[in-house]
Amino acid sequence: MSSLGYHIIYDFLNSREDTWCERFIYPYRGSFESSTPLEDFDIISFSIHYEQDYFNVLEMLYRSGIPVRKDERSNFVIAGGPTVTANPLPLADFVDLFIIGEAEAVLDDVIDTFIGLDDPKADIDEFKDIDGVYVPDNPAERVVVEDMDSACHPVRQIVSESDDPNFVPVLGRSFLLGVSRGCVRGCRFCMSGYLYRPKRETSLKRLFEVSEQGLRATGLNRISLIGAAASDYSRIDELCEGLVDMGFEVSMPSLRIESVTENLLDVLVESGLRSITLAPESTWKLRRRLNKPIRDDEIFRVTRMATEKGFNVKMYFLIGVPGETIQDLEELAKLIRGLSRLGYVKFSINPLIPKPHTPLQWEAFNFNEIKARMKFLRSRLGGLPVKMENPKLALIQHVLSTGGPEISKLIEKAWRGEATLRDWKLKAGGYRIGEELPWNKIDVGLRDDFIMEEYLKMKEDKITPYCELGYCYKCLKKPCRS
Repeated sequence: MSSLGYHIIYDFLNSREDTWCERFIYPYRGSFESSTPLEDFDIISFSIHYEQDYFNVLEMLYRSGIPVRKDERSNFVIAGGPTVTANPLPLADFVDLFIIGEAEAVLDDVIDTFIGLDDPKADIDEFKDIDGVYVPDNPAERVVVEDMDSACHPVRQIVSESDDPNFVPVLGRSFLLGVSRGCVRGCRFCMSGYLYRPKRETSLKRLFEVSEQGLRATGLNRISLIGAAASDYSRIDELCEGLVDMGFEVSMPSLRIESVTENLLDVLVESGLRSITLAPESTWKLRRRLNKPIRDDEIFRVTRMATEKGFNVKMYFLIGVPGETIQDLEELAKLIRGLSRLGYVKFSINPLIPKPHTPLQWEAFNFNEIKARMKFLRSRLGGLPVKMENPKLALIQHVLSTGGPEISKLIEKAWRGEATLRDWKLKAGGYRIGEELPWNKIDVGLRDDFIMEEYLKMKEDKITPYCELGYCYKCLKKPCRS
């Protein structure tokens, strides 16, 4: 419910005169609007942001009395979101049609085609030629909205007012403002950074218009700035200052360390923000390898500045970077301990999970090694506020991210509670260079050899500088207008 994409799809579909869209949130069986059963709708559409939600797709269908496998039901099921844009193959046995890319660029064509067919499931091939649609075993090309000013910016956003903490959105009672999409920083582990290029920004004028309209429609005076790298917005200081002058409190889910200025922090303090999130990821050597070359002194400078201004700081780190050594982990522990002395700082340490369409897409996931590295770090970080992800969940996410259609059987087996740790470990072996990858038919717009170039640069510890500094790498097949 905290996803701006979810609001966009809901608003977009209900703006059509011939379409009525209602919302379902796991684990509730009826729709939020009218308690109508899921099986009563013509189209069942899942917006999926996390691979672990694949199990909830099956559970929601099952609880509604709908067969989970597409060849055993008459209901028409579609899915979209970043995980299936990258690799829809693991869900191929359960979903009839996938949206590849940004939904509002293709939904009109999908709905128009559906309405024009007597039996959409029998005539599924009629959807194949729509750009941005993947029908299993057919090539698909990602679509994005090119002009952010004309993109869907939902104004009448629906925010829970329940006292039940289960219904409180992650970003609280705030209006979600889409400042940009796409990121071209080039962090080699970041799937979204590769899927949604080029970077596209909403104009300052349009953002102020949407904010004012949103305040009138919802009464919400707190705004969360949404984007793959919202703090990289080219006029971020002007935007935040303008919103504060309009009477808004301003927040961002996370801040890019290189983009943080003292003025920006001052504006955020004035707006009432009390917590910020930063992601240093690893040590200097491994940050370079991941193409995130932020120096330690810059991390300390921004963290010190934030804590001195009264912010609570949360920091994200990764382990399992290709080429990582025990010495690197010792240095990481030293870095974390040093940052902890600056003020109230909490830390989250997560295994790096190779993702499709990134330079790490060929890498394996070594569960036993990750588990040992986590144990080692715990021994070096005792007494600090450190949270570590369960390595088994990370293993499962890796398999769901990089598996082929055969993973459908494992998903169903796990949903039934029958999968073992060994089942997942057997599927985590990675791929050989040159081997055909399961997601090869999904064209996300990148030049074919660009990811390989970045993979080789990673192995050689070479940086690809931020292209907005002036150099274009021609990473996209089509000309970049960002």
